[in-house]
Amino acid sequence: MTSPQSTRPRRWRGAIAAVAAALVAVPVLSACGTDTPRSLLASIKSGDVVLGTKYDQPGLANRNPDKSHSGSDVDVSEFVIKQVAKNNGWAEPKITWKETPSPLRERMIENGEVDMIAATYSISAARTKKVDFAGPYLTTYQALLVSKKTADPIKSLEDLNSGRKLCSVSGSTSAINVKAALPNVQLQQYDGYASCVEGVRRGVLDALTTDATILAGFQAKYPGEFDIVPMTYPKDVTLTSSTGTKTEKKKGDQFSTERYGIGLRKGDGDALREVNKALRQMILGEQGTATYDAEAVPSAPSCVVPAAVVSSFTGLAYANPDNALFQALRKNLGEYANTMIDQGRPVDGGKPKSVLVAVPGDQSWLLPDKDGNVKVTVNGQTMTLPKADPQAQCTKAGV
Repeated sequence: MTSPQSTRPRRWRGAIAAVAAALVAVPVLSACGTDTPRSLLASIKSGDVVLGTKYDQPGLANRNPDKSHSGSDVDVSEFVIKQVAKNNGWAEPKITWKETPSPLRERMIENGEVDMIAATYSISAARTKKVDFAGPYLTTYQALLVSKKTADPIKSLEDLNSGRKLCSVSGSTSAINVKAALPNVQLQQYDGYASCVEGVRRGVLDALTTDATILAGFQAKYPGEFDIVPMTYPKDVTLTSSTGTKTEKKKGDQFSTERYGIGLRKGDGDALREVNKALRQMILGEQGTATYDAEAVPSAPSCVVPAAVVSSFTGLAYANPDNALFQALRKNLGEYANTMIDQGRPVDGGKPKSVLVAVPGDQSWLLPDKDGNVKVTVNGQTMTLPKADPQAQCTKAGV
C-alpha cells in the first residue's frame, strides 16, 4: 500500500510490490498459505481468532502509532466475537488483527488468512459468489470529500463530469460506480484512502469519493479542511453497465447505497447465524433481540424480509438510543454519527431521510426443521433450503 504522502496512481507493478511488502511485514499465521478457509466458531472456541480490517480509515478502522486498533468497524468486530463467545458459554478469545486491502478481501477469506472481515465491506452480488455476508449492520451512501480551500468548489454530481480529477481506491465499489456513471471524469485509483486524502489536501486531486462514513472519519481527523458533498442525481438517467444491464435513476436518488456486512467463509451457515444474532444483539440488546426474534417469525418466511419486519426492527433499535452500535458510531465519527442517526429515525406517517439501521441477515434462519433445513416461499412456491448455505440458495432461486 502506498504511503500517506504518495499521490501516484496505482499500477500493476506497484500493486505487486505492495502485496509483497505486506506479506513480508505481517507475521505468518498458521492458516496462511493453506488454501483452506478457517472456521470462525472453531477459532473462537479455541481461544484465538484472526480478524480482518482496514488500517487506514480513521473513525472506522485505523491502526494507531502504538499498534492498537480503533474505529467503529473494530468495535463491531470485537462486540460480535465477544457476544458469540458469551452466547455459547466460551471464554473470550484472543484477537489478532490483520490488514485486508479492498482488492484482497475475498481471497484472504478463501485462503484461510482471516476468520472474518469487517472493513467497510459493502455487500454486492459479485462478492457473495465468493464469501457469505452477515448483516448488513449499517447503511451509508457514496459522497465526495472536497477541500474548503478550492476556488471552484464541487457542489453536485454534475460538477464531476467536466474532467475533474477524482480519486477512489482500487477494488472498491465506489470506483466501479463512478466508472459506470461518469464517463468524462478523470478517475484515478490509489492503493489507500490516506493517499487520496493527501492528494485532495495538496490540491493535485479535486475530490475523493467513497462512503460518507469513511469521509467523515477523515473530516474529523483534519478539522476545518474538508466538506462532505452528497452525491445525488440531478436529473433522471438510465445507466448501462458493462454487461448491458440498464438501471433507471430518478432525480434526487442517491448515487449509490452501501450496506456494510461482515465477510465470512462461504457455506459456513452456523457462523452466519451466530454472527447475525450477535449483530442483532448489538443493535437491539439481548432483550430486544429476544422480542424481535419472537415477533418476526412469519407463517411462511421468504428470502426477503417483509417491510413490517424491517419497521419492527428499526423501532426496537431506536427505542434504545444508546444501543451498542450507536455508541460505537458516536465515539468514532462524532457529529456526523448524530446526523446519520437522526436521519434514520422513524418518522410518523412518513419515511426517514435515510436508512441507517438495516436488518441483519435474511429470514432463512427463522424456521429450521429438525434436520436444520429451512422452508421458504419464493414467488408463491415453497422450497426447502439446506442449512449449510441458505443465502446462496435464495440467490439461486432468483431472489
